[in-house]
Amino acid sequence: MKKAFSFCLTFLILGCVLAFAGGGRDTGTQDGTVTIEFFQQKGEEAPQRAYQAVIDMFHREYPQFRIQQNTVPDAPQVLTSRFVANDIPPLFSDFPTQLQFKEKIANGFIYDLTGQDFLTRINQSALDLIRIDGRYYAMPLTNNFMGVYYNIDIFNAHGISIPTTWEEFIAVCRRLQANGVQPLIFSFMNPGRAGHMFQAWSAALTPDGYRRLIAVMEGRGTIANDPVMLGMTQRVLEMVSFGNDDAFSIGDMDGMWDGFAHGRAAMMLMGSYARGTLFISNPNINLGVFPLPGDTDAGTSIIAGVDAALSISSRANAREREAALAYLEFLSRAENAQLFCDIEGAPNAVSSVVYPDPGMLPILEKMRRGPVIDWFTAYFPGNVTTAINSEIQRFLLDKNPAQFLTLLQQAIIDESR
Repeated sequence: MKKAFSFCLTFLILGCVLAFAGGGRDTGTQDGTVTIEFFQQKGEEAPQRAYQAVIDMFHREYPQFRIQQNTVPDAPQVLTSRFVANDIPPLFSDFPTQLQFKEKIANGFIYDLTGQDFLTRINQSALDLIRIDGRYYAMPLTNNFMGVYYNIDIFNAHGISIPTTWEEFIAVCRRLQANGVQPLIFSFMNPGRAGHMFQAWSAALTPDGYRRLIAVMEGRGTIANDPVMLGMTQRVLEMVSFGNDDAFSIGDMDGMWDGFAHGRAAMMLMGSYARGTLFISNPNINLGVFPLPGDTDAGTSIIAGVDAALSISSRANAREREAALAYLEFLSRAENAQLFCDIEGAPNAVSSVVYPDPGMLPILEKMRRGPVIDWFTAYFPGNVTTAINSEIQRFLLDKNPAQFLTLLQQAIIDESR
C-alpha cells in the first residue's frame, strides 16, 4: 500500500498548501447574473442531454443564475489535475463511494451538504452508501449496475426465457447460435470497459473475488493457481466465445452499443450508463436487462452502487455556492428528477421517481434483494484499478487463465508497494 499511501500524503500536503491560496472567483456580471461551471464526468450522450434539459428549465426559473455544463475526454483525470492546481469547478459530478472522493473530503476540497433539505428527497439507501463519518458531501442522483442487456424481441422470437443460472445462460447462448443469431457483442478496446465486465464476471461467478484481490494488495493472499479464480476465468472465456470476433477493434458507443441497439447481437454485458444512449441510437428497441447469473439465483451477486452524484467545491465563493445549491434543490424536485431519469435511463436516487419500464424489473429487483457488491474503485486505489483493467484486457486477448492470474497478482503487488 506504500504507493497508494504516498499518493494520499501528496494530496494531503497539496490540500494544506492550497487551503491558504483562496479559491474565490468573481463570476458575476454587471446585471447581477452569476455563471458557474458544472464539470460533468459522464461522457455518454444520454446523461449530457438529461442534465442540459434540466439546466434549461432551471434558467427559466432562476434567470439570475447560469449553469454551464462542461464534459471533457478523460474527465476523472482532468478533474483530479484541476483539484491539484486549485482550479476546482464550483459544481461537479463525482463518484462518492470511490477512494479518491474520500481523499478530496479529507483534504477539505468538498462542501458539506449535511442538513440540506433537498437530501430528504433522496432514497435513504443511496444516502447510506455515501455517508462519511455521519456527513454528506454529495447529492446522489442515479444508481448504477452491471447487467445483461437483451433484445426482448429476439428472445420472444426464439421462445427464450430469462436465464437465472449460469447453466441456463450458456444454454441460451448455444440456442441462439444454433439459430443463426449472434448471442453476445463485446468491446475490449477500452481497458476500463473490459474491467467493468470483469467486475460483473467476478461478482456473479466468484462472489468473494474482490476480497481475494484485496488480500493480494494487502500482502496476505495469493490468486496465482487459485482453483476458484481459475474456474471463474475459464467461464469468462466460455462466455466470450459466444461474442464477436472484432471485440478489440470496435469502440463501445460507436461499435458495441450501436451494434446491439440495431440487432447485431441478442445480448450485451454492460453498465446502466449505456441504457439511455441505446434508446438514442434506436428509440424503438425493445430492451430488457437481467442479472448475469451464477450457479444459483440466490447466490449470485451483482455490481451496483451510487453512480452520478453532485458536489460543490469548498472553494466556491458565496455567490457560486448559492447558485450551485439552488441547482441541486431544483434537480431533486420530483418533476425534474423524473425528466432527468426519462432521458438518462439509469435508476434514479430521488425517491419520488417512477421507473415504469418493465424490462428493467429483473435487475432492479436483484438490486433490491441483493447480494450487491460495490465497484472496485470503492476498494482499490486508482493506480491498482488501472493495473487490474490492463491485465484483464491482456487476458481477453491472450486467453491464458493461469498466466493472467500470475500477471494480475504481480501487477497488484507492484502497484501496492
